[in-house]
Parts: sequence; C-alpha cells; structure tokens
Amino acid sequence: MKAKSLTAFQRCASWIARHELWLLAAAAPFFLFPSRWTWGALLLLLLPWLCRWISTGKPTLSTPVDMPILLLLCMAGVGFLVSPDQATSLAALWRIVLGVAVFYGLVNGLQSNARLQRLPAALLLGSLLLTLLTLMGTGWDAVRLFRLPQVYERLPRLIRDLQDQNPFHPRVMGMALATVLPMPAALLLFSPSKRHRLWAGIITLAMALTMLLTQSLQAAIGVACALLFLAICWNRLFLLSVPLLLGVLLMALHFTNPQQVAGTLLSPVNPLGIAVTLRLDIWSRALAMIHDMPYTGVGLDVFPLIQSNFYPGVMIGPEPHAHQLFLQIALDWGIPGLCAFLWLLFSLSVTAAKAYQRCQDVQQRAILLGAMDGLVSFIASGFLDTIWAAKPAVLLWFVLGIAAALCTAKARQQSASQRATITRRCLPVLLIVLALCLGWGITRSTPRLNWTVAQAHRLLLSAQAGENPPQQSLVSVATDLSKALPLQANNPHLYRLLGRIYGWMGAYPEAMDAFLHAVEEDGRQAVASYAPFEHLRRRIAGEKEHDRWADVLWIYSNWMARFPQRAEPVVLVALVRERYLGDTQGAAAVVRSGVERGAQPQGLLLYYLEQLTPVSGER
Repeated sequence: MKAKSLTAFQRCASWIARHELWLLAAAAPFFLFPSRWTWGALLLLLLPWLCRWISTGKPTLSTPVDMPILLLLCMAGVGFLVSPDQATSLAALWRIVLGVAVFYGLVNGLQSNARLQRLPAALLLGSLLLTLLTLMGTGWDAVRLFRLPQVYERLPRLIRDLQDQNPFHPRVMGMALATVLPMPAALLLFSPSKRHRLWAGIITLAMALTMLLTQSLQAAIGVACALLFLAICWNRLFLLSVPLLLGVLLMALHFTNPQQVAGTLLSPVNPLGIAVTLRLDIWSRALAMIHDMPYTGVGLDVFPLIQSNFYPGVMIGPEPHAHQLFLQIALDWGIPGLCAFLWLLFSLSVTAAKAYQRCQDVQQRAILLGAMDGLVSFIASGFLDTIWAAKPAVLLWFVLGIAAALCTAKARQQSASQRATITRRCLPVLLIVLALCLGWGITRSTPRLNWTVAQAHRLLLSAQAGENPPQQSLVSVATDLSKALPLQANNPHLYRLLGRIYGWMGAYPEAMDAFLHAVEEDGRQAVASYAPFEHLRRRIAGEKEHDRWADVLWIYSNWMARFPQRAEPVVLVALVRERYLGDTQGAAAVVRSGVERGAQPQGLLLYYLEQLTPVSGER
C-alpha cells in the first residue's frame, strides 16, 4: 500500500513538472511587475523543479551552459548587494530570475516529440501576439526619424498604463521584434510545411512592417545582420558579401570628405550627430564606472542613478542605460559577469552548430537556425543600444531557451554532455581568475577599493537625500579611499569622491585638497575623458590645441548648470577660476551664487568663501 501511494505521489509530481510552462506563464506577470505577491509567485517557479526532483531524481535537465548561468546568477546577487538603490535592483533581479526560469522551462518542456511538433505553431502565435502588443501599446509620439500622422493616428491604442499613457517605447519594441522576427523568417525559408510557410510569411511581413513603424535604427541593423546570417547558412557564397560591403564602404569614404563626414557625425546640431555624440558621452561614463568597479559592477539597473550623481557627462542627463549591451552587462554584473555571459554565448553557439549538423528533422533545424539568428540580431542591435534593462530582455532568455531545448533533445544529449564535462569543471575557475586578472591589469583596482567606492556612493546618496549617514562610516570610507589613491593617483573621480566624503564629514580643508587634486588631474586630458566626441572632432579637423583650462571650465560649468543643488561642481568651477585663470573675484562670485542656491553641503562653500573673501577685498 505504501509503495502504491508513493508511486501515485510520483505520478502527480511528474504531471506538475510536465506543466511547468503553464505555471511559468501564470507567474511571469508577478516578476515583470514586482509586488508583494512576487515572493509567492516564486513558489510557482520552484514547484515544478521540486516535483521533477521527486519524480526523476534531478530538478532540471542539464545543458552545456549551466555553469555560466549559475555564475551569472551569483553575479546578479552581487549586483543587488552593492546597489545603492536595492528597490530598483530587486526588480531587475526578479527579471533575471524570470529569464532563467524561462530558459529552463523551455529546456524541460520541449523534450517530447509531440511538443516539438507543436513548437512552430506556438512560435508563430507568439510572434503575432508580440506584433499586436507593439501596435496597441506603443507610444508613437516618441518616434524620431520621420512623421506619418495619417498612419500613427489610425493605430489602435488599447493598452494604457496607470498614467493613461502607452507603456512601450518604440525603440524598445523595435529591438524586441528584431529579436523574435528571425524565427518566423527561418520557418518561411526552410520549413517543409506549406501551411507553416504561409503563416510564417504573413507574420514575418507584419512584424517587419511594425518594426519599420518603430523607426528603430538599432533594430534594422540587428535584422540586417540576422538576414545576412540566414543567407550565409543557406548558401556559403553570401560570405563574399562581407568583404564586398566593406569595400563599398571604403570607396564611399574615399570619395567623400572625411572631415565633413566627421563634422556631421560628431556635431550635436543634427539628429545623426546627436545620436553619435550622446552615445560617445554615455560610453565614456560607462567605461569610467567599470574602471572604478570592475569586480561587482555598479548595481543592477542603477546606471542612471550612479551616472547622474557621480559620473556626469558633458551633454547627457540621467540616461536609462548604457546604450550598449556588453557595457550594460559589465555595469550590472561586473567583469566576471560579462565573462560568464560571453562564455554562455560561445558555449551555446558551439553546441547549436553541432546539433544543427546532426539534426535530421528539417523543421527543428529551421527553428534552431531561427533561434540562433535571433541571438545574432539581439547582439548586433546591442552594439548601439540595448533592451537589457527593459522588460523585453526576457525575450533573450526565450531565444536561448529554444536553442538549448533543441540542442539537448534526447537523441543528441548523451555525447554532447560527455564531451562538455571537463570544460564545465575547469572553465569556471579559469574564468574567475581571468576576470580578476583583467580587473587588476586594466584598472589597477582591487576588490576592496571596488567595495569602498560602492559604499561611498551609498553614503553620499543618503546624505544628498537629507539623511545623516553615520560619521564612523564616512571616516572609514575616507580612510580606505585615501589608502587607495597611491595606486590610483591619476583617477580624478576618486579624488572628487573623497572630497565629497570629506565635505559631508565637515573636514573642509581635506575636502578642498582632494578637489584640487581632481582639478589637476582633469587638466591633463579633460576633453578626451569627458567629451570624446569633441576630442575626435578636433583631431580630425586638425584644430590647434585649445586652452586646457578653458576646456575644464566648460565641462565643470555644464555640471554646475545641471546640478545646481550640489556643492561639488561649484567648488570645481571656483578652483579653476582662482588657481588657473587668476580670477579670484569670479571664483568668489561663483561660490556665493552656490550658497544663495542652497547647494549642499553648504558648510564647504562657506569655508571656501571665507578663504576667498580676504583676497578679493570683500567682507
């Protein structure tokens, strides 16, 4: 009786495990829109894993990318811990958990022949739903390249958010469509079923037209690269198009005026120039963050908070993300997380190539090719922008899950798993060592300094919010930063960070000394560091060297105009005027204006004003 009861229990557990995708669909909204119910929805994700462990002895099928995914989850946890805004980072962490659950849900749920036979229809239906979602929920007012009011005003606007606005940004939805579009396109080209080809053609056309309406240049680049990849897989002769396109590009550059092209691309007075200069500005700030925090990243989804408060650019405001896939991953997860992500892509690509060659089912080959082509599109569009920090980023895990499910089907699983065993055991250690060596070799940073910078960010944000951070914590961070500066003597950000800590501590002479060191370091190559677009434009145009202190003053003045409530840029502008331009009265006027605006900490400005007043003759 006991044996029969246990068998019935196992059958029940097996039934629940087989319906993991339905449980995943029920739980997904709670992870995309986190609330107090998300912890309960987590049980829906864990239940099929527990039931599979009861019925089969293992919680999930193994894949060739289990170890990089485990490392990514670990680094996501680290990104959450170092984040100065853990509410924002928790939402990002839930999104990552959902993505991994989608990946393994597809791997576990697409192993039977019956489900694999239904997969093409499910993919076409999902692609159609994504298209309809884009048409009904996108805020078309945000399109940039051209206006078609007679088209956009006729589109239905049925999906609204709490502010009665369309919740989706056109560029985000364009890149989401570009990630999924290659799968129906592959079915259109390679499926043996006429019915599937017919529906795939209709849906592919609908997705392409909708993507054009989003006016997402990044999505167009991703789809172009994906189509080239499909063409090469269809006929290797299309490989010749790559050097041909490069040759055409070089000829075009030869017959045009490079200086005129550079002036257009690097000038913020036209739409194309704005896109280029803003990205160069954003990328330079992202690289500066990675330089200071290479081991942990700055925290999940807190790029806008850290950038606007600690790494201001010349033109950018609080940008939502780094506008580049690999930079954004390094910012969220650190260099170890970026290495794990690259490992995941490489390992899955190699496994998919082998599975594609062994697979005899034409339909499954088409889907596998479409999934990998979607990955190509996601990466190609990610070089200029990314949806990594948005909810549609889950689509990447969907594409990866489809590819992994087809690669780990029962007929192909055994030999691939045996060949990957040694790699799985050795590569994690080598990867971590490589990441640590990269962090040290490139940045001369240490894990302790990385953690100290994260703590400094957290303390300063709390101080700016009107809270009183513990004096002992401020002293501890200031001490650690001071000890690290001999190895980072050419890093003006650390000096500014130390100056701000001293300012909130009330140690005003030490704060002024730190800010002065920051100004000296910025004077060496301010334009190259903070305005790379302007640096490139000047070099290409062959302009003579500009007055470096005028450049520094231009950059600092932009900071002071954008952040009038902060004492730091006021002090920096005044120091340049006093020490390097000989304008002591102007420096005093700048500091006085900061005091009148209520810039904080005000005690630092009052101290500096007292130092300037006797010299300027004002009492």
